[in-house]
Amino acid sequence: MKKIISLSLLVLLATSCKTQEQIKREQLINSMSVQMSQGQKLTADVTVKLQNMEERMQEFQGVLEESGHSKNETSTKMDERIKALEEIIKTLTAQVNDQNVKMTSIESRLADQDKFIKEILGSLKSASAPKKKLNDYDEAMSTYGKGRYSDSKPLLEALLASNKYKSSKRARILHNLGMVSYITKNNQDAMTYFSKLYTEHASSSYNANGLIHLAKTFQRMGQKDQAKQTLEEMISKFPKHKRAKIAKDLLSKL
Repeated sequence: MKKIISLSLLVLLATSCKTQEQIKREQLINSMSVQMSQGQKLTADVTVKLQNMEERMQEFQGVLEESGHSKNETSTKMDERIKALEEIIKTLTAQVNDQNVKMTSIESRLADQDKFIKEILGSLKSASAPKKKLNDYDEAMSTYGKGRYSDSKPLLEALLASNKYKSSKRARILHNLGMVSYITKNNQDAMTYFSKLYTEHASSSYNANGLIHLAKTFQRMGQKDQAKQTLEEMISKFPKHKRAKIAKDLLSKL
């Protein structure tokens, strides 16, 4: 009974986010709980009947031992009664054993349902746990990293305007703004941000990519000489950078 009550409480806790599958499982659990209760009652009833029959059998046998052969009953009739009682006891014993098997099956199924409900509650708890709010900088970088350039642009612009971030963080903001502008084909803004990145943070590794895209911007605008000078500057400034080969390939095609 304690196990049935425990399962009922767990199901009640999960009702706030029920799915059709959970409702079906809840109904199944309730049905099995009823079956288990009925099975326990039937087993108890059969056990009581068996005990009563055994007591009557013992009493009957005691009477036989004390009185011997009765004048009203022959030995044959007494043997028939004894056999009848033995058959009843055999039948009741079989019923008890059958109920025990059914009870074991029901308990096993309830244990599986108990495990399933705990897993569901665990997942619901994880899903309902509030997500940690990102700060302005991390949110902007996360949005940019997900390729949501239109959404990231105002966030990045707000970071730049705040003047809160210096050194590598500011260089990253300028680089990402330059990339957003380049990707959205806003050539003027791309030139502004990439140029500012190199002017303010000449030694930043973000310039390796920034100078390449600045050169691509010049090329897109038909300014090949500026594109060549920019690529040469990139190769000179970052000769061992992994993107130097890209700059050399672009330069050879201009």
